[in-house]
Amino acid sequence: MNHGTASDGTPEPRFEAREGVESFWQRMVEEHHLKGKLTFPALLARTARLLPDKPALVFEDRRYSYRLLFEAIAGVARHLRTDLGVKADDTVALLLENSDLYNIWYLAVLATGAVGVPLNTRLTAREIEFILADSGVSLLLSEERFSDTIKDLAPAVLTRLKVERLAREHQPEPSSWDLVGAPVSIEAPAAIYYTSGTTGQPKGVVHTHRSLVAGALQGVIGWEYEDESVVNLATTPLFHIANHTIYLPTLLVGGTLVIDTYNTERAFLLIEQHRITQVFAVPSILLLMTQFPERDRYDTSSVIRVLFGAAPMPVGKLKAVQAVFPNAALLHGMGQTECCGTTVVLPSHLAFEKAGSVGINMPGTEIRIVDDTDQELPPKAVGELVTRGPNVMSHYLNRPEATAETLRNGWLHTGDLGYRDEEGYVYLVDRKKDLIIRGGENIYSTEVEQALYMMPEIAQVAVIGAPSELFGEEVVACVVKKECSGALTLAQIQAHCSRYLAEFKVPVDVHFLSELPQTATGKIQKAALKEMLGIQRAGSAFRE
Repeated sequence: MNHGTASDGTPEPRFEAREGVESFWQRMVEEHHLKGKLTFPALLARTARLLPDKPALVFEDRRYSYRLLFEAIAGVARHLRTDLGVKADDTVALLLENSDLYNIWYLAVLATGAVGVPLNTRLTAREIEFILADSGVSLLLSEERFSDTIKDLAPAVLTRLKVERLAREHQPEPSSWDLVGAPVSIEAPAAIYYTSGTTGQPKGVVHTHRSLVAGALQGVIGWEYEDESVVNLATTPLFHIANHTIYLPTLLVGGTLVIDTYNTERAFLLIEQHRITQVFAVPSILLLMTQFPERDRYDTSSVIRVLFGAAPMPVGKLKAVQAVFPNAALLHGMGQTECCGTTVVLPSHLAFEKAGSVGINMPGTEIRIVDDTDQELPPKAVGELVTRGPNVMSHYLNRPEATAETLRNGWLHTGDLGYRDEEGYVYLVDRKKDLIIRGGENIYSTEVEQALYMMPEIAQVAVIGAPSELFGEEVVACVVKKECSGALTLAQIQAHCSRYLAEFKVPVDVHFLSELPQTATGKIQKAALKEMLGIQRAGSAFRE
């Protein structure tokens, strides 16, 4: 959309309206025949019928046409059913690094009608145990590099769990790639993505095939890549929900997905080698790329879109990103696992004009800013961002109360506080819950606090996020020691936390205080604590 004057001399509207929920979904149902028994992989397999010989996926020296990719997926699906006894509705966890095997096995799990449970590869055995038990996983797909983590699982978990270790040299034989005969309804559960919970325990976000299909159909429009010419670089973790809103939709439009694990120099090399047209990254990755001393050695002229989200982008760094990718349109979006990864996106033509805004609603969704009684607020008034659409989760696994609270009145309550300007664009100012976002990874302070409270020297603790130019936020602990305790250092705290938490959740700094600010009822006032320590609120630190 270009702002200006229409042919009749009247000003064009500045707000880019999106198609509504019911209209969009009905149109998608009719255009894509989204009825009856249809899995998410079956929808993608339709592309293989249209473009069987087009490049679909690349990882290192392995290249797959659409025909070869879906023959590989079908072969794994047959192996899961016949050799491993996987049935529809079984839950299958994946503990796999980025590679061609990840998406092949993940899509094969969903094609069988089983429910996939992607696992964060940086979690400890203790953290993985909870997810396996909570979701009732019967089969764990893993790799040799995670053998030590698996050995550390509790014996009670291992006795009821079948583990299949994947090896490149022992892959199932490819099979017919006709995946149309789906074993389950489009409304059936397809995947459970775990996200941090306010009680310190992660919550299982249940997505159906319908919500994953909707997320893909919306993603290619909202992120502006409805074109089979897209060559998409996937270097952020595939176990993240971004796989569904950014990467897998590449296979929906007939593009090519190039997979790797992020390394700054290698990312530049892959962009030049494969003539990458689209890059998605969390802001910390883009900042690393702008700071890379040898960036000018590589040709980035093929990149026509740079997508970023999952954490705030320092507004003042946009020009530096543009300089690295001179031909690229910049798109800033945000979302959460519960809405298939994306809630709002700022259209690329407004990247600089509306810098600081996270944009407008995804096509086929609606958003509001509401008060504590769920009444919609006027422009500039700060409230909670809520959304609804076919991309929203079905429910939280085993948590009916949390589901009812989050999905009340038919709207997903994101927990993000923000406002809309007079033109309808959303600006976030803070988060309703004590969520810390470090480099795109969600960390709830209560989870870290629970681990710290296991230390006998600690009387009270509060965990907060402190702004970081590279990662968006870093984890900081505020500790009141017990009177009789001896010396306590940051190194000791980090060593303790490392035994119970993933590395990215471990505090990078600690403040030892005599007391923590509290309300009359004894609740720690984290806003007052940040003010006392001179820590700027993370939600406002990036609006320069």
